[in-house]
This record gives sequence, C-alpha cells and structure tokens, in this order.
Amino acid sequence: MWGVIFLGVISLFFLGYNFYLISTYRKKVRYADIYADINTGFSYLHSINRQQEQKPETILQNLSNLCDSLAEAFSKIYGERVGVCIKFLIKNEQKQRVCVQTLVRDNYSKTIQRKTGTNDKIEHWLDGNSDFEFIYSNFDNDNIDTTYFHEAHLPICKDYKNTRLQNNWLPNKRFSIFENIMRRKCWPLKYRSTLVVPIVPLLADEQSKDKIRGFLCIDSPKEGRFKGGIDTNILRGVSDGLFNQIDTLYHLIKIQQNNNGSNN
Repeated sequence: MWGVIFLGVISLFFLGYNFYLISTYRKKVRYADIYADINTGFSYLHSINRQQEQKPETILQNLSNLCDSLAEAFSKIYGERVGVCIKFLIKNEQKQRVCVQTLVRDNYSKTIQRKTGTNDKIEHWLDGNSDFEFIYSNFDNDNIDTTYFHEAHLPICKDYKNTRLQNNWLPNKRFSIFENIMRRKCWPLKYRSTLVVPIVPLLADEQSKDKIRGFLCIDSPKEGRFKGGIDTNILRGVSDGLFNQIDTLYHLIKIQQNNNGSNN
C-alpha cells in the first residue's frame, strides 16, 4: 500500500515538474516572438527625431503608439492583456510635493476606464505610491537597486501604497487566517502585478535623482507576472530612448504656454 502511495506521489511530482518545464520553455519561445513589436516601438521614438517640425500632439501620438507596441509584446508573453503607460513628474512648488501624472497609455487600457492627464481627477502624489516613492527616494543610494520596482502579488502586499486605493477598500472585520483570501477578493485595482522603471539615461554615469523624468510602467490583471531580469532590461532600454523625448515635449509645451500668455 505504501509503495503505491509513494509511486503516486513521485508520479505527481514528475507531472508537475514536467508542466513547469513546458510552461517555462513556451514563455522563453514567446520572448523570441516579440522583437518585431519592440522594434516597432523603437521606430516610433526614432520617428520623433526625424520630424522637421516637432509638435506636442505628434510626439504624444508616437508615445501612445509606443505603449501599444509594448502592450502587444508583453501580452504575447503572458497570455493576457498587459497595460502600459508613461508617467511624468510635476513638481508642485506651492505644496512642496511631487505629483505623478499619466502622459499616455496603450489604447486598450483607455477602453477600460483608465484615464490619462487632466482627465484623471485624482492627485497622484509620488510619496503616496510605493513604486514611485521607492525608486525616487532611493535613487542616489548606490547600495539599493532602484533600476526597477516589481511586485507580483499586489493584493496581499500589506505595505503597498497607491493613491487609487481608498482607506476603506478592505472590510474592517478581518479574520487573520483568511486575510489573504479577503484581500484578493476585495482588491479594487484593475491590475495585480506591476513592473516600473524610471525614465532616465541607461548609463549609470549619466544618472541622478534630478534626471528622473518619469516612469515607464507595465501591469497585469493577474498575479505572479513579470520578471525583474529580462522584462526590466527591455523597459530600461525603452526608457533611455524616452528620456530626451520627455524633455523635448516639456520644452514645446512651455513654448506654447508662453505664446498663449503673450497673446492674451
């Protein structure tokens, strides 16, 4: 009898291990299929530089197209809709705080009530969001890896802060033994895994906290997604290309605002 049970356990172990190997191999194969989407995304960045007359509207459209390409690439890898957005920093001198605003998103995310820019009425303070605060606050500390923030199980991450999370999102009546079940059931955000990288130059010698222009973010509606290695490296390469484009866009918007002020 014990021999049969032992053989059954061994069989289940090898079946599970075989499933893991197949799943891992398939995911690695999918990475080979996303280069066309990544290249297309980079082409939108390079297209901005080739324009004879740069306009904010055209830059925003190209950045939106970049988000679509990245969303398509990561959706192929993970088998579900992955959201992509580019956020930039706004320093509120009056309140002496830094706000994070969504510049552009992939088109699918915009169809499921995920807003951008001034259409989003929530003030997303940097220090009210764990991912942005971690990178920004520790960026000049060489002993802490701030090249990315990754959390694959947001619903059960008890110290996670997000300005979209209301204080009462979790029922007051808690049962510790079932707390993770309740947190997953009541989780209000549209994503459960996230990976964030700062928009800075790729080379460390060119990096500093005051050069952070914003953040490139991807997220998934499922837990257990993204890898701090290969996924991060893809996003960091894109962020390096975004750095100058954010500066160019900011400069053009300032010129427009000054011209409008002069006309008035």
